[in-house]
Amino acid sequence: GNEIYRNGNIAMFEVDGFTERIYCQNLCYIAKLFLDHKTLYFDVDPFLFYVLCEVDNRGFHPVGYYSKEKYSDVGYNLACILTFPSHQRKGYGRFLIAFSYELTK
Repeated sequence: GNEIYRNGNIAMFEVDGFTERIYCQNLCYIAKLFLDHKTLYFDVDPFLFYVLCEVDNRGFHPVGYYSKEKYSDVGYNLACILTFPSHQRKGYGRFLIAFSYELTK
């Protein structure tokens, strides 16, 4: 994907479900482990995935993501959001939601 935001040790990547199908399907499988209502696994083509990472001297480490329809008739900001359990209670979920609104403006 493309890095679209960085501030300190936080980076956000935009990943197209059509061009990076396997990676995005794997994100959906990870989400399914923690979200029992998660139903989308295979048809990731019409979605963009925004992956939030912590950055350190060893690289980028995903801490959560949200997905969004490329073309939404209803205008939804996000379709699915997940902060990995080991990174919850750090404000990342709030950041992902705020980022989705800012990107929609």
